[in-house]
Amino acid sequence: MKCYFLLLLFALFSCATPLRHGDNIKISVDVDELPEIGLGISTTTTDLRVVEFDSAKHGERIIEDAATVYLTLHNGFSERKQLYAEKGDHIHLAFDGKNLHRTSKITGDRPPITEYLSRWKAVFPSRDIYTLPLPEFEMKLKETIQANSSLLDSCESALNKASKKFVKLERARLKYLLGSVLVNYPYAHGWKNRKDIDADYYTMLENWIEEDNNYLDLPEYRTFVTHACSFLGSRNEENAATPYENVLKQIQYAARNFKQDEVIQRFIATWASEHVQRNGITQIEELDKITRERLTNPDLLSRYTSVYDSWKRLEPGNEAIDFIARDSTGKEYSLKNFRDGYVCLYIWQNVSPCLVEFAHLQEVAPLFKEKNVHLVNLSIEPKNETWRKVIRNKNLQTGTHLYLEGTREFLSKYHYNPRDMFQFILITPDGKIAGSHLPKASSGELEKYLKEQL
Repeated sequence: MKCYFLLLLFALFSCATPLRHGDNIKISVDVDELPEIGLGISTTTTDLRVVEFDSAKHGERIIEDAATVYLTLHNGFSERKQLYAEKGDHIHLAFDGKNLHRTSKITGDRPPITEYLSRWKAVFPSRDIYTLPLPEFEMKLKETIQANSSLLDSCESALNKASKKFVKLERARLKYLLGSVLVNYPYAHGWKNRKDIDADYYTMLENWIEEDNNYLDLPEYRTFVTHACSFLGSRNEENAATPYENVLKQIQYAARNFKQDEVIQRFIATWASEHVQRNGITQIEELDKITRERLTNPDLLSRYTSVYDSWKRLEPGNEAIDFIARDSTGKEYSLKNFRDGYVCLYIWQNVSPCLVEFAHLQEVAPLFKEKNVHLVNLSIEPKNETWRKVIRNKNLQTGTHLYLEGTREFLSKYHYNPRDMFQFILITPDGKIAGSHLPKASSGELEKYLKEQL
């Protein structure tokens, strides 16, 4: 009851209906002092971007192509604050740059929802749930969902006044938050192969999948449906599928069993685009054919083809993507400074896996010299001064050390994967791409590749 009246006051006396910002969502930030570690804004656990502030200590982030979004503000590693926004919203945050929780002033949000998100805490079942027979497991799972929904239930009236869409989405989010528990049940319960799996489990998995286009902005929903379709699509198979086989099974299952064409197309576009984004376009003929045939929505087809074409751009023989970088004295470099031979670009940062590669690159140095290959170490370390200190290390004295500028665009064009932490690219003397994702030096495969290709 206390929560209800608190949120009702927010709903009645909030000074703002959220500002509108066209079809995008805009987050603007003003600080008194620049955050020491940095202020980040994420929309999912994998989509964290640091806010870049101008000389007036003002920063912005525009979120495109999202009808709704749950935002998390990250003040360094110590503070987090959650917000909710819908298409067209403009949320403005002001704080001292040090203490986000104590000094923040937010306008353009929906205060009852902001307050609710600050109070809500997730409840997860203990691992003992996996020892239960399927009926008891399902009952316990529903009880946990109800526990997670108790705050929402008590505040629903006030939250509905702020956004009925949020209440609907939040109920779905709280359900699919526990989707991983359901997906993991066969393995954690001790079913060693698919022959042991109770047929009722497949039914339960199917019943959990709700077709609702509004839910597609929820990562919890997308993740569950992805895993469920992969599992259901390979129901009668014993062997584990490759990532490529998995994405095909997901698409085929959704196409056969889903009823809403818009939902089917959104998932196909998402699954196909994500697979291509991670793995490139080598040997994906069947996936490419199905995707282009099924995507009749021009926006979704364009989303997929743009990712496909960005990988096509990196095929050997295409013009290399140039860079601008500087050495420790400030002298500017680009590809034209290395046109008298091959160029091996090593994209790296100051983390252990990247530093380890230098010892192996030193071993490959004689081959670089023999094949007339310039090793150019492009640092993407966030702080220039840190890079300057690191490259003094005697173990890093191989190749040319440069500090990359225009980092985000360059890395995006070369499909740099942050999870891999580093990347090797080979460019021909006439500025053409020879290979955009070479094997790492520590594997011994880079040396083998150079001997075979050059």
